[in-house]
Amino acid sequence: MLIKEWVPPTLGQNWQYFYSENHLCPLQWHYHPEFELTLTRNARGIRHIGGDSSQFNELDLAIIAPNQPHTWQAEYTGKRQQVQVAFFTLTWLETLVQQGMPELRPLCLWLSQIQQGIIFSPVITNKLEAHFSELHELRGLPRLMCLLDILQQLQNDHEMRVLTSPLLKQQGDIRLAAALNFMQQHYTEVITLDDLARVAKSSKATIKRLLNVQMNTHFSALLAQLRINHACNLLSSSQLSIPILAQQSGFLSLSMFYRKFSELKDCTPKIYRNTFSQTKSKNKLTLP
Repeated sequence: MLIKEWVPPTLGQNWQYFYSENHLCPLQWHYHPEFELTLTRNARGIRHIGGDSSQFNELDLAIIAPNQPHTWQAEYTGKRQQVQVAFFTLTWLETLVQQGMPELRPLCLWLSQIQQGIIFSPVITNKLEAHFSELHELRGLPRLMCLLDILQQLQNDHEMRVLTSPLLKQQGDIRLAAALNFMQQHYTEVITLDDLARVAKSSKATIKRLLNVQMNTHFSALLAQLRINHACNLLSSSQLSIPILAQQSGFLSLSMFYRKFSELKDCTPKIYRNTFSQTKSKNKLTLP
């Protein structure tokens, strides 16, 4: 489901900062009118930004353009996942330029040229990791200056990957949004590609093409991912038996559940549950 996300204002600030920990990301498309700068630690999976889908590793840094549909699919790594996000608008920065900070004009020009997003190189990401730790600890003007310093350095990443494929919503993807919405509402039930085509008011061939071109996946793989993610949430948050848990995740065959789980998570459901329980019992990790 493509959701317009409202980013609540932070008192006294024209930009917002959020930090979350140990949050396993579901497949949930969303968008908002702000730029989003996101650093993830101790997570890996697939990052979807508009029409681009690519793998991300345990330290990842990306910027998403305004109103660009995006979502992260993170798998459990055995470590406490950390996500730092800064939301800001180009209008805010342009206002600062007009009010006496012309030094920000090159930054505004750079941001205005970002149509979809940017994936930053491991070199600059590792270099700026300590800056993000400072961003988390600082308050007031020092925090603002830290953010501006990060943005300034990002412009100089000569190995960044600029996302230039067409915007999701510009390719008639109300059909794909409808199909994804239906899958998220019914993935624990018996659903088919015919069902997606029906709710999207399209053909099966078109849905196949949209999933392949814009999400780099296909129906059965995406359905399995949704069901396994649901099973992972149940394994980490409940004591349900594995057969019941598999059934509640949409698997009619227990053998199929075990096969898909091992394929996607590279371990058994029991090992996954035990590993998660051991991690929760450890002391809470802090930012490095």
